[in-house]
Amino acid sequence: RTAKASPCITWQNEMSGYQASTTIFLQPEEFAHDEQSRLGRANGNTYQRKPGIPNVHDGQIMVRLKKKRFIILDYGYVPNNHDGEIAKAVPHISIPAGAGTAKCATKDCPRVGVPVLMYDSQPNEPLSLYLRGGMCFSCQRALNEKRRTNRKRKSEGHPAEVRIGDGDLRSVGSGSVNNCSRFKFNGQPVELNPDAVVINGPVGGTRTRGPGYRCPEIGSDLIRIVTDLSNETLSLMHSSASGGPQSVMAVNSMYQRAFLSVSKATFLLTQWKASWDEDMSANIAQATAAEAAAASANFDSRILDEAVKNNMTAP
Repeated sequence: RTAKASPCITWQNEMSGYQASTTIFLQPEEFAHDEQSRLGRANGNTYQRKPGIPNVHDGQIMVRLKKKRFIILDYGYVPNNHDGEIAKAVPHISIPAGAGTAKCATKDCPRVGVPVLMYDSQPNEPLSLYLRGGMCFSCQRALNEKRRTNRKRKSEGHPAEVRIGDGDLRSVGSGSVNNCSRFKFNGQPVELNPDAVVINGPVGGTRTRGPGYRCPEIGSDLIRIVTDLSNETLSLMHSSASGGPQSVMAVNSMYQRAFLSVSKATFLLTQWKASWDEDMSANIAQATAAEAAAASANFDSRILDEAVKNNMTAP
């Protein structure tokens, strides 16, 4: 039974030469040669079985995973109700929510982010990140490579950086001791828990305190961001409970926005407190100086009065 695609996707498929699969069910003989001769045996190897369409989807891709496992992902296939019944009966096939239609979770990426799992050689193993991440194959592959580089740098004692949304949120490590990451702060080694998040300076366009940006201005921005965070968190909770086809993409997107807002709020709260401390210190110093000046003036006045008195009583 042929899967029904939108007119726009059908037209783009014809223009690009991409031929969508006519069924979600692949016969083993259709891909046996690709798995044996073209995919390779190393974990992470890939083979493009069908080309993708630029800025639409990544086509059909075979991926080698650990323990000789391999999967076939199709980002251009739009499943129908009949395909859903097949997926329920055949364990090697899976249709995640949003498959073939949900957009990539990466900002400004227009490609399909959730593929159909056309075949899994070991369906009892956990679902691959390519099906859970909500990203197109290209973005997920780039993210995997960045994580691999970070792990390598960490094992070699170099900082590893993680960016989330528009924020500058870094997880910095130089080795692992007792499941803790270690890095230097003010020249001293500090150990962090594996799930620690370090906010390294202004996040997502926030400002550091300075002339013209003190407690009143920082407080105003902080209240606005906290209000946004409250709304974003409510939307996130409601979206996660809906369980609809777009829930994966919605949750990923809303989580990124809420996490960025809470990071902004945390940074601004520290700036507000630092500004308040500086203002209090300045006020105390000014008051102390005024008291000292008053005490000095009072002392000089007493000395003068005593001198005048002594002159008047002298013989």
